Amino acid sequence: MNGALPRRVTMVFAGLIIATCITWWLGSESKLTGPALGMAATLTILIAFTKVYFIGRDFMELRCAPSGLRAAFNVWVGAVAVAAIALVVI
Repeated sequence: MNGALPRRVTMVFAGLIIATCITWWLGSESKLTGPALGMAATLTILIAFTKVYFIGRDFMELRCAPSGLRAAFNVWVGAVAVAAIALVVI
């Protein structure tokens, strides 16, 4: 092992922490997101499902899984994210 995997996992973990801080900020009653609550909710859902995608790919090792399983996971993440955003928009 050349050490690339721990560096990748560390970078993904750092990205997940940053994404969590952004969603926490969007969920707070900041002046920027106050009037645009629907936009803040949509961005929070997008960030949440991006996090789901990276957790599945890097921490549940779907990156090395058979292509059918990866495709099913990608479709599931996309479909549920679109459904959740549709519920917010409607």
